[in-house]
Amino acid sequence: MKKVAFIYKNRENQEVISYLENTLYHIFEGYIEIRSYFIGELLPNEQIEADAYLLVYEDMIYKLRNHISNFYKVILLGRSIRKEFLHDMLEIPKDTKVLIVNDTYKTAIQTTYTIYELGISHLNLIPYNNKLAASGKYNEIEYAITPNEENLVPKTIKRVVNIGYREISFETLLKLMRKLNLDNDVINRNIIRHLHTIIEPNTDYHDNYYNSYLKGKLLNSVVDTSLTAIVMLNESLKVVYSNDKANSIFDLNMNTQFEYIDNELIKGKDLINYPLVLADGNYIFKKTTIRLGGEKIGYLLNLDSEKTLHDIKNNLKNYNVKKGLIAKHTFQDIVFKSDSMAECIDASKKVAKTDYTILIRGETGTGKELIAQAIHNYSNRRNAPFVAVNCAAIPETLLESELFGYEGGSFTGAQKNGKLGFFEQADTGTLFLDEIGDISPNLQTRLLRAIQEKQIMRIGSDKVIDVDIRIVAATNSKLEETVQKGKFRADLFYRLNVIPIFLKPLRQRKDDILPLLKIFLGKDYNNVTKGEEKLLVEYQWPGNIRQLQSAALYYKTLWKFPEYLYEIKNRTATDPFESVGSVKGKNNVDERIPVDVHDVIHKILTEIYENTQAYHGIGRSAIIGNLNMQGIKISDAKLRTILSNLETQGLISIKRGRCGTQITKKGIQFMKQMGTNFF
Repeated sequence: MKKVAFIYKNRENQEVISYLENTLYHIFEGYIEIRSYFIGELLPNEQIEADAYLLVYEDMIYKLRNHISNFYKVILLGRSIRKEFLHDMLEIPKDTKVLIVNDTYKTAIQTTYTIYELGISHLNLIPYNNKLAASGKYNEIEYAITPNEENLVPKTIKRVVNIGYREISFETLLKLMRKLNLDNDVINRNIIRHLHTIIEPNTDYHDNYYNSYLKGKLLNSVVDTSLTAIVMLNESLKVVYSNDKANSIFDLNMNTQFEYIDNELIKGKDLINYPLVLADGNYIFKKTTIRLGGEKIGYLLNLDSEKTLHDIKNNLKNYNVKKGLIAKHTFQDIVFKSDSMAECIDASKKVAKTDYTILIRGETGTGKELIAQAIHNYSNRRNAPFVAVNCAAIPETLLESELFGYEGGSFTGAQKNGKLGFFEQADTGTLFLDEIGDISPNLQTRLLRAIQEKQIMRIGSDKVIDVDIRIVAATNSKLEETVQKGKFRADLFYRLNVIPIFLKPLRQRKDDILPLLKIFLGKDYNNVTKGEEKLLVEYQWPGNIRQLQSAALYYKTLWKFPEYLYEIKNRTATDPFESVGSVKGKNNVDERIPVDVHDVIHKILTEIYENTQAYHGIGRSAIIGNLNMQGIKISDAKLRTILSNLETQGLISIKRGRCGTQITKKGIQFMKQMGTNFF
């Protein structure tokens, strides 16, 4: 219980004395005991013992010099007015003479100052002196303001505004709370409630207190609910602060010696991720020395239990699973028999344990993402996110914002709260950039900086964000040639090509064809004949594993393999496309069309027909891509020849730019004659 000495001039106004002391009891509840003292009643050299002294008038200090031993504890009583009476005072007409009436002339002057300090400056305030009342000095004044002293107001006053007893000011209460060391939630709550009822001249002062209190509550809430045990020690290793988690581990009291961790460990060099064994378990320990102006003033200790960290990792893993930010496959999932694939996996395992950037190279359908996922799951980042991005599948205008994220409202259509990019989503994990050769030169520059500096900047932001990621890229193109043509930055290529992993096409590792087919077909593989196995092994598989899987699905559905496996030939046409079919004598396997020429022409016309609209058609690269997905590999040069012949026959029209290639009426009629099934 804290003792408060309330010192008055005399006992003349007991109602005010009771009101002030009841206010203090209400705000400080059961934490204080108040004793009243009166200057005129003090004996010579009588000592007043208290934890704080409240003085009604400042001139009392001189009279108390023989009665108080510590003037640091003295607080001058400040007064304020309740908000509910402000309106009545503001209603008084401007420049009106107003008599301020209180129990004494001195307190009337104080009340006058208080009103002026509140910003009520439109009135001519006159402190009331009862000694001058008989002279008629106040007879012409019509208004009076009084703090509950209406009985003292002269009878000549026509309108009286009673503002009630003046309240104890916010500043006084705050000083008293701090002098008594009673900064707790109960008293702060009561002070804030009191603050809402009074008018204060210094709004910045109480706003700062209010905001600081809220910030303090927020920080305490965050720290106290933290799963990390936090202890702050002074230079002598005495406890200055400890949160709830620390108190559950150690038996701590303020200003007591901390004896649970070796002193030399605490006073030594700063530590991060230091393994520490305590009586109740294993912990990861962090120690930071606190310095002020170069001087050591204390230590901050953080302890995370091994179990808590394990639980956090599991929760993060579950979150990544829900978000799809995981690598599903491991090296054990890769089916192979060939020596070249064994070498590839062996190299991948070795490089997986490093943080070096990897560039996986190989044709479409060879399993580049499968290798990337296996590398991630074999690495030390396996419990962190795996984010896969197909750079060719996302429009160039969106790819930058998807990779680096953006701030809210940074461009039309942006989400209100902004968005995390793939780089931030992959933090501490792996970012897999597939089809890396297709990104634009502008994006190449940003990507180079991100990989080089391990930093990104969201679109619409000027803040640099550190990212801890491992880059695995993949391409099916010959990047060296793209670099020579000036379409891909050489410095980015060398930054990506730190550790190249080469995946050979299926035609160069024929030992893997039947083992893979066995997986794709399951028990249906028993129905495959020896002759069909021979055809499968001899076929060149331009679509690689993806095409082989499609052939397996075809077999499971129709009980036979696609026609191109049974008849690989190039018939010479006797129709208007004779020149189109002249692919005989081609020795380059990559350029050979794996079905007969009429099928190719039919599929090309179908692609053009399905993409012909009023103002645009389809481009060559799109046709090549769509044919590729159907297992038909054709070069750009060969496609140009075919399209040129089709245009000569009047079946298609080829235009520049976005118009692309469109089918003509004659072409549609010809397709009907061919019996195309969608007519």
